[in-house]
Amino acid sequence: MFALPTWLVVLTGLLFNISSALVTHFIIEGKDQQVSILSSEATRNAKEIDLFWTQIEGIERKRETLYLLLNQGGLTDNIRQQFTALLKTHLQQESLPLSLQNINTLDRQINDYQDQLRERIDNKYFLNLELAELEMVLKQQISRLRNWSIFLQMIGLSLILARDLSRKT
Repeated sequence: MFALPTWLVVLTGLLFNISSALVTHFIIEGKDQQVSILSSEATRNAKEIDLFWTQIEGIERKRETLYLLLNQGGLTDNIRQQFTALLKTHLQQESLPLSLQNINTLDRQINDYQDQLRERIDNKYFLNLELAELEMVLKQQISRLRNWSIFLQMIGLSLILARDLSRKT
């Protein structure tokens, strides 16, 4: 039977252990960083979604307040100016003078603004779904690489231990 020199068996075992360490250090760490980046981007998107919902609710409260003020009677010039400036800031466009005659146009502007925000929410949500899918794929790759790394370590250690066993026989 053909016998390999002990030093060759030990060298092969060391190469397996070194390759395992390299896979762990460079490849797996790189993929872990990618997962971390995807996770932080998904968290940022979720916060933006929450802010968009807050904006939708906030503009709705302003609409309700305007209805109440208009139903109580005419608006004073000071309140009208303040409320017009407030709506201009939120809607990011000029609005018509605040009166019961212009309420339909103002409602349309508010609805359009809310629709834009909902569209942005949908886009961020779908982006988060894609990020979660990518994160899952990366985690599966990391798991496979870790398994291979452990396998290489076990084979390497077995070959190194074979040297000790060959001395005893």
